[in-house]
Amino acid sequence: MKIKRILFSQNRPENIEKSNYAELVKKYGVQLDFFKFFSIEEIPFAEFRKSHINILDYSSIIMTSKNAVDHFFRMVKDSKIVLPISTKYFCSNQSIALYLQKYVTYRKRKIFFPEDATVQSLVTEIEHHQEVDNFLVPCSSDSSLNQLLQLLDAKKTIRYTRAELFKMEFPVLPEHINIYDYDMVVLFSPYGVQALFQSYPDFEQPEHMIIATSGKRVLEMALEAGLKVEVWAPQEPNITSIFTALDQFLHRTNRRH
Repeated sequence: MKIKRILFSQNRPENIEKSNYAELVKKYGVQLDFFKFFSIEEIPFAEFRKSHINILDYSSIIMTSKNAVDHFFRMVKDSKIVLPISTKYFCSNQSIALYLQKYVTYRKRKIFFPEDATVQSLVTEIEHHQEVDNFLVPCSSDSSLNQLLQLLDAKKTIRYTRAELFKMEFPVLPEHINIYDYDMVVLFSPYGVQALFQSYPDFEQPEHMIIATSGKRVLEMALEAGLKVEVWAPQEPNITSIFTALDQFLHRTNRRH
């Protein structure tokens, strides 16, 4: 089946003409639409203070998203504290670990991440430090961290505290788009999967609709939700981005016609 319309669950790039998106249009004649399935609202410092969490009480920080990184360091700044250089950071994947460079000198920090980017491996890495460390988990006020928290709770000996620093807002998707008009929907975040089923509680993937995912956790959540995922990244050995995966898929489908 030839792919004609693709919905990307993110905001439209400002300079799309010079992006990978433009290459897809040029090569395969597809129509691209953009609509972000969720928005992020910060929790004010005054509200965070009511939790009585003292960031300096924690020797290790568990970072599960770039949003968590941004809002954690926002709260550090608003708290007028300086994190000790001994603070450890346990990240869900290498991308998040490298993103820490926005706020800390990477080579001078103790930063850990699992090579396979799975939640299970992250918890295993945390276990190696559980005897001496007290962990803080910056997160949103929703339940997207259920798998991580369940695994941490199962270990019983890992001391951790959730720090709710931001919250998710989910628009009612049918008021903005008709998702059934699209031949392909590309999901970039676990929140995108959550938003889809929040707007369409009884969603059943049409036969004509291809689901694509970017990121291992997004793929996991999509499959857990019952979606059939035919395009995803990363994949071994050489599909490192969703654009490479889309390019290969569209080459197989659209070039046949």
